[in-house]
This record gives sequence, structure tokens and C-alpha cells, in this order.
Amino acid sequence: DAIAAKVADLLVKDVYRQIRSTGKAMLAVYSIKAARAYYSAVKKEFAKLTQQAKYAKYAAAPILIVYSSSQDKESASGLNNMSEEKALQKFCSEKNGLIIVVAKLQTGFDEKKLHTLFLDKEIRGISAIQTISRVNRITKYKNDCKIVDFSYDNVNVQNIKDAFMHYADMVVSDFDPFSDQKLLKQLLPMLKKSDSYAKFAPLFTEIYQDPLQREEPANFVDFESSLEKFIDANPKRTADTKAKAAQYFTILNRIEYVIELKAKYKDKEFLKFWRTFNKLYNIHHRPTTTRDPIEVYFDNQSGIVEKEAEDPLETAQKPGKIAEAATPLNGGQLNILDIIAARNAKEEQVGQLIEEFAVKIAAFYDYIRQSTDGVRLIVKIKSYVSEDEIHADFAKIYRRYRAINLQSVGEKFFKETEDLVDKFCDDFQEKVHKNGA
Repeated sequence: DAIAAKVADLLVKDVYRQIRSTGKAMLAVYSIKAARAYYSAVKKEFAKLTQQAKYAKYAAAPILIVYSSSQDKESASGLNNMSEEKALQKFCSEKNGLIIVVAKLQTGFDEKKLHTLFLDKEIRGISAIQTISRVNRITKYKNDCKIVDFSYDNVNVQNIKDAFMHYADMVVSDFDPFSDQKLLKQLLPMLKKSDSYAKFAPLFTEIYQDPLQREEPANFVDFESSLEKFIDANPKRTADTKAKAAQYFTILNRIEYVIELKAKYKDKEFLKFWRTFNKLYNIHHRPTTTRDPIEVYFDNQSGIVEKEAEDPLETAQKPGKIAEAATPLNGGQLNILDIIAARNAKEEQVGQLIEEFAVKIAAFYDYIRQSTDGVRLIVKIKSYVSEDEIHADFAKIYRRYRAINLQSVGEKFFKETEDLVDKFCDDFQEKVHKNGA
């Protein structure tokens, strides 16, 4: 019932607003019995939500169920009041909708506007790749897709990573280009304020910006000679600068063609200066391990200038621990109490995280109530202003709150909530209508 309520809530507050309000969802479960239970529970929760005026427009969105025929269970066609073929046609033709499946449709089903996959079953191996691929079909206005995992201890997170590694030779990492972009933003002024750049960039610029001087290598001799002497005379400062430059190029290599970057981060003159600095630095401090990230760089024409396999990362070995046998209960039977205790410990950790987030969400709502823009928003919520205007105003307040409180609240909170702003808005409106403020 709790998962059914969450699914229904996300349908009206998130999924159906995706892809220009044409998003759809699939709920994959582990048995026919579970599918039938969800079919009833989700429809019940969805009906409650669509009684509210703001969600009434979704009331006609179908909730359908598909599973293989079973002699001892009512057929899915009987629950849908239509054949499986017509049920699929209806799901594909309607503006929004949810389809509940057991094993069918987890492979081969192709509905481009399927945006969110809810999982209440474990998936692994090739089945994991095939299942999550239901939501990766491309269509106009579809910017992303989501997988919401309800499995115990979120076992599918690791299963999906393992499946991609095994079958596609791909690593699903915690790659976060936007965090990298923030580092790039910090590194740029540091490099420009460094002694090496402040002292030698003007001379380099003078040569580089003159086409005639730039094409003549001899013109760089005096510049390179002076910079080389400076590196020799200031080993500590230039080593720090070199490390920052290397990090800058490493990040640029990762994200330049992943997200859009401002031109200042890719300035050819700036990058050329640091390659020259790097070349001279390496003459005296030649790296003996992996290739320098400043040398391995995209040329913006034919792809990668040079690509070499990275050495495997050395992992610190955890201190060993002497194994101890568990004390058996009831004549050697498995100690179920130990298992329950371990599970409870995990649940307690999750519960603590939920409590921390609840406190931060409450603080955000308090900020809205106390801010000038928030007071205006509450007035609009109590009046007949359009939903679009309310959501737009709420999103502005969220962005301002994030800018002001990023350090104190923590980046993790905003990273986890940035795609739930509309849901926050709806929840806040409910509180306003319920409490009057």
C-alpha cells in the first residue's frame, strides 16, 4: 500500500508532467499475485488524488495490467476489460498511463514516451539491461528517463552496474559532470592568478595573437627560456600550479562534450599556454607513470589525440579480521535473530537519512513562508492563479534557496531534490490549503 501510494503520487506530480505532459510509466513486479494487488491499490490511490481539481486532468489516464495467463488466476484481460492487444494499443495511444507487468513487456516493448520505470522486483544479468532499456527510447522533448527502485536494500543499483560491466563492457559510475563543472569554475581563476600565468601570459599573448610571430617557433624561444628558469627556481609553487593545470585538463577531457561549457573554459590561447608550461615542466620532472592528462586532449576535429588504457587503481587493503563462528540457536539452526538485527541496522540507517532530509525539507518550507517571494506565492496558492505560474514562482524560490544555502544544507540534498521541485511545490500547496499558511 505504501509503494502504491508513492507510485500514484509520483505519477501525478512528476511522470505525467514529463515530455510536454505526455509521460508514461511502467511498474514491474515479481509475481502475478503482486501485480494484481498493485493494480487494485494503485487505482485506489490514483482515484483519491485525481479527485483534487489540480490533478483531475489525469483522471482518464489508464492503469493497465499485463501478465501471462494462469489457470488459477483471473486473466489480465478480465481485469482490463479488454484483450491484451487492445490494452497495449490503449496504453500507447493515450496521453498518459501506467502499465503493470510481471515478466511480459520487460523485453521488446517499445513505447517512446515511457519515461519512468518502477521496480518492485530484483533484476539482474541481461534481463536488467533489457528491462531498464524500456525507458531509454528517444523522442522529441524527452530529456531524461528515471528508474525508481523499491527492491530491498536497493539491490538493483549494484545489479545494473554489474550487468553493464559484464554484457556491454561499460562501467556505470557516479560520474557527475555538473560537480566537475563547479571544480572547473574554481580552477580557472586559480590558474589565471598563479605566478606562472601572471608573469608569463602577457608575453605569450603578444606572440600568440600575432599570426606572423605565432608561426615562427624562434619567437617562443625567449619566452620558453624565461619560463623554464622560473620553473627551476620555484619548484614548490610550480608543482602546485602543475597539479591544478592537470586537474583542469582532466575535467575538461571528461565533460567538454557532455555538457555545454562557456567559451572561456576552452579558450585556445589559455589552453596553449598551459600545454607549453606543461611541456617545460615535464622536461625537468618527467612523469614515469600514466600519460599526462594535458597531453591527452581532444583536438575538436578527429576526436582524441591519443588514448591509452589507464592503470588499474590501487585499492587500500582493509585490515583483516579473524573470522568467528556464529553461535547457533536451537540445535544448530540459522540464527534468524542475527539476520533480523542486521536488517534492522540497515533500516535504521535509512531511517536516519530520511529524518535528516525531512528536517531539511521543513527548513526549506519555513524559508518560503518567511521570504517576501514566499508570502506572494502563498497568496497566489490561495487564489485562482494558474498552476504553471505557481510552479514557476516556486522553482525560482528553490533556486534562490539553493544558491544561498548550498554550503550549510549540503550539496547532496540539492542533488537529490533538483528533479523533484514540482513535487515539492504540490506538497507545499497541500500544506498551505491544509494549515492555512
